[in-house]
Amino acid sequence: MPASLRYQRRLLPLFLLATAVGLAGCDGIDTQLENPPPRPSVAPESAGFSGEAMLRQADMASVSRSMEGNAQGESQARIEERRNYSLQFDEAESLLAAYHETHDACLAAAECRVEQGSLQTPRHGLANGYLAMRVDRDRIETAEPVRLVADSPALSGVEISRNDRTQQMIDTEARLEQQIVLRERLQELALEGRGFSERRIQDLLQVERELARVQGEIESMQGQQRHLARVTDTVAISASFQQQRWVEPRQHGVLAPLWRALDRSMSLFFESVGQVILVVVFLTPWLVIGLPVLWLLSRLWRPVRRAFSRLGEKRRARSKPDGA
Repeated sequence: MPASLRYQRRLLPLFLLATAVGLAGCDGIDTQLENPPPRPSVAPESAGFSGEAMLRQADMASVSRSMEGNAQGESQARIEERRNYSLQFDEAESLLAAYHETHDACLAAAECRVEQGSLQTPRHGLANGYLAMRVDRDRIETAEPVRLVADSPALSGVEISRNDRTQQMIDTEARLEQQIVLRERLQELALEGRGFSERRIQDLLQVERELARVQGEIESMQGQQRHLARVTDTVAISASFQQQRWVEPRQHGVLAPLWRALDRSMSLFFESVGQVILVVVFLTPWLVIGLPVLWLLSRLWRPVRRAFSRLGEKRRARSKPDGA
């Protein structure tokens, strides 16, 4: 084998090793160029005490902290539930008993609260009642008022509706956290701004106005949050008590229109008689007072009429000789 060929074979491994080392170095350099180290941020020295700049800075801080809180927190499902029960009774006494029993059971239970209640027992007509309650969600299955209404033999219908308030609760909590962070930042800026000269008082007043606005929004959102928590932690129970009219069997036959016409005619006749009775009763006191007055006026009118008649006779008697 020639000496030159043996020399080339000895240099081949060294050449491959040098090539590999060079490629590795290039990759490291490229990686460093693609991902340069972050540069430290330096605040400009010429930045002044500006209200708009402080507000923008506070908004950026609140948004960043709110996004971090939303990424870390997890909210459970918030469901608003309503149950409407319809009860029909044949007699007013049973309706009153069921209404008072349910109402008293809700007042006695710690997990139940009465929000609205009405009961009507007209003299002419059907009795009816309405009861609106709120029961804690975790005690809804064992609450005594709900059991009385659900197990009542007069129950005629049940309507259950559910509304998902989870997204609304999440949005309210996120906006509330953001506003709280913004309020804290504005308070810090307001404290810092009080140490500056009077020529920058406008910027400080702008921060104070923004702080007052944010405080109002925080209180409004807290009210919304309390309302959402109340309607989702409890179940709205409404029960309507109605007295049903008894239907005669004859009202569903072939002669039903005839019977209905007779019933309406008889009711119209007796209604007219009732109106006449009312008129007579209305005029009776005036007749009692008017009759004696009329009798007295008639007694007083007789002498007056006699006197006028005598005067007329005297005038006629005087006029006759003159005419003759």
